[in-house]
Amino acid sequence: MAATKGNCFICGKTAGKTAIKNHILKDHNGGDEQCLLFKAEGLYDKEYWLYFTVPVNAALTAVDKFLRQIWCECCGHLSAFGRGGSEFGKARKISELGVGDTLLYEYDFGSTTEIVLTVVGAVSRPKRKEKVQLFARNAPLEEVCEKCGAPATQVNVWEQELLCDKCAAKVDDEAALLPFVNSPRCGECGYTGEQDKWTFAKGK
Repeated sequence: MAATKGNCFICGKTAGKTAIKNHILKDHNGGDEQCLLFKAEGLYDKEYWLYFTVPVNAALTAVDKFLRQIWCECCGHLSAFGRGGSEFGKARKISELGVGDTLLYEYDFGSTTEIVLTVVGAVSRPKRKEKVQLFARNAPLEEVCEKCGAPATQVNVWEQELLCDKCAAKVDDEAALLPFVNSPRCGECGYTGEQDKWTFAKGK
C-alpha cells in the first residue's frame, strides 16, 4: 500500500509522515511544558500513524487511554506496553524514556492490535489540561469496494473484503460488517471507532 499523507492538527499543513514530524519539531515546538513527541504506527499497518506529545511527568496510563480512544477501544479488552521483550508498566513515567526509544503497545490479547511507539523528539508546548495532545495523523485511507470499485465504507470481516454501502447491503449476515475506519484495528473484533473524536479540522 502506498505511503499515506497526513494533517497537522495545529495549522492544517498536509505532508508525508517524515515531513510532518520535521514540521512539528520546527514550527510547533515551544511553550512551558516539557514533553516527548511520539510517533505511533501499526506494527503491520504502517499507513496508519499518529504524532502526539506527552508531558515528561505524566505516566503511560495517559497514553493507554489516548490509544484506546483514537484507535483501539471496542469491548474493554486488556492492554499492555512492552520494551525489549518485557512488560513496561503503565505506571512508568514518560521521563524514563528518551529520543530513539521504542515501545510495543498491545490491545486485546485475542484479536490483538499491535502498535509501535517511537520517541522522535524532545519538545515543549503550552500547558494544557489534557495529558496527550494529538499533533498529526494520517488522512483517512481511500480504498475501493472489492465488488464494484466504488469508495469503500465497510469491511466484511468473514470474507476479509472491503465493500461500499450498496454491496454491503447484499451481505446476509449484518454481524459480518464493520465500518471502514481510520485505525489499524479496522475490521477487528467489534471495533467501530465510536470514541475517535479527532476528526481533522484546521486550527484544532
